[in-house]
Amino acid sequence: MKCLLISLQSNAYVTGLKYIAANVRDKGHDVKILLLPGYLEPTLHPEIVNFIRDYNPDLIGISLMAIEFYPAKNLTRLLRESFQIPIIWGGVQVTVAPDNCMKYADYICIGEGERVVVSLLDHLYDKSRDLVPDIPGIWVRHKGEIIKQPDRPLEMNLDSLPFQEYLPGYYYVFHNNKIYNFCQHPKLFRRYALYGGTCHLMMTTRGCPFNCGYCANSSLTKVFGRKVRERSVENCIEELKMVKKDPYVLYINFEDDCFFVHDMEWIRKFCDEYKKYINLPFMVRAIPTMLDREKLLMLKDAGLSVIVMGIQTGSDHVNFDIYNRKVPFSSVIQANKLISESKAAPYYEMIVDNPYETEEDEMESINSMAQLKRPYTISLAHLTFFPGTPLTEKAVGEKLVDPDAYLTRYMVKIDKTYFNKLLYMTPYIPRFSIKYLNKTKATRNAIHIFLTGILFFIVKRTVEPAVFFFVITRGLNYNVNWTCRTVMSNWKTALAKLLFNFLGKGDMEFDERLELAKKNMPTLFEKDSHIFSK
Repeated sequence: MKCLLISLQSNAYVTGLKYIAANVRDKGHDVKILLLPGYLEPTLHPEIVNFIRDYNPDLIGISLMAIEFYPAKNLTRLLRESFQIPIIWGGVQVTVAPDNCMKYADYICIGEGERVVVSLLDHLYDKSRDLVPDIPGIWVRHKGEIIKQPDRPLEMNLDSLPFQEYLPGYYYVFHNNKIYNFCQHPKLFRRYALYGGTCHLMMTTRGCPFNCGYCANSSLTKVFGRKVRERSVENCIEELKMVKKDPYVLYINFEDDCFFVHDMEWIRKFCDEYKKYINLPFMVRAIPTMLDREKLLMLKDAGLSVIVMGIQTGSDHVNFDIYNRKVPFSSVIQANKLISESKAAPYYEMIVDNPYETEEDEMESINSMAQLKRPYTISLAHLTFFPGTPLTEKAVGEKLVDPDAYLTRYMVKIDKTYFNKLLYMTPYIPRFSIKYLNKTKATRNAIHIFLTGILFFIVKRTVEPAVFFFVITRGLNYNVNWTCRTVMSNWKTALAKLLFNFLGKGDMEFDERLELAKKNMPTLFEKDSHIFSK
């Protein structure tokens, strides 16, 4: 059986699809991955039609995050006009909003897809499309009815899943009206890949121990639960040995919600094996209350160069009472000191555009961040109200937000407000400047506004890149060779950030296509539009 897996995202890092594809191949089926970045055309391009016709898949899978919902809806309609191939949707958006997604697909996958897709391929081979598959984790459209199978038990033995490849030979992209094989055109892959394709993204765990009120994980826990499942050290190292064979991989990006959830024995063994067999710089994510000095220093010795830590807000009131995130800012200060001591490059994440935040909350957040030891860099994200989260239910109930707004806006597309600009500059300008500029709307004057605008322009185009370059250099232990290779490989990503504010070039183009589609294909954005249903 043949399976075509399609991603509509703007970049080439399709970690979830690569895991599914690897499992499909491992179980004896054939698979191809096709990247259609933000495809929102009114017709299916002949090149895509010919590619699908030549491959002749038995099943088409479409993976989607929230921002890809309308492109997925559009593509499904176009595929149905040209083919009679069953279509399954999967991904985070499907798991958090299954009833809405089921209106358009033949099947949807709730939760993890590795086993589900294989089971569906087996079913289509053995019993045909006319019979309802008795497969946990699948919802089915059958004779006008929706049949909801029970949730699939979680895969507890993550080591039993085959490894994802860094650049599979069956990965294709639709680029400039032609379809190319990424493996045969590695320069094209690096154009679409994050960070110029210099890193391999992988996960050593699945799950998050927190239940933050704003996070999609609080919806996903209804399916996945809160237990964190982990891979063995041996399993992780074997995948990395395979990845390291590609000379273009400069570092490893561990995407776990919190790498420090591993116990001390796991961390110690990982560090020993990593230094022995991999010995590449790597980055991890951390939660302030879970950061441990001994683990951190061991990881730094093993090659840790960048640590991403979610702070979200400098206001304990917002964190506790609005976000249900029991992380006091005192723990952030302590974690910041540990990261500074380790000399890993710190990258702190914050949430802005929160309708529940007062000006006093925003001022407190800026004052709190100004206390942290420098140097550090900062990333701002728009508060996105994902369906099913406690905060979304509260905000929608109080009519503060449009419940569908999350489908058309990137998290990194923030409002250009006075406080957002000042918060973004907090790591880079003198603290007396922050104190002077940190004023409410009623007390700030034209000088405050003018200085903030000028400083923001200067910081974004000079100071921030310089600080980023320094912390990366320090995080790489001042290794000139690695620093030069990292900078040379990432210059396009850095340039795109400068030119397109908080969106990357691919995201910016996707955003523009979405706006154009709203004007040219208004029916696509209507709720329950019958022409998109089967």
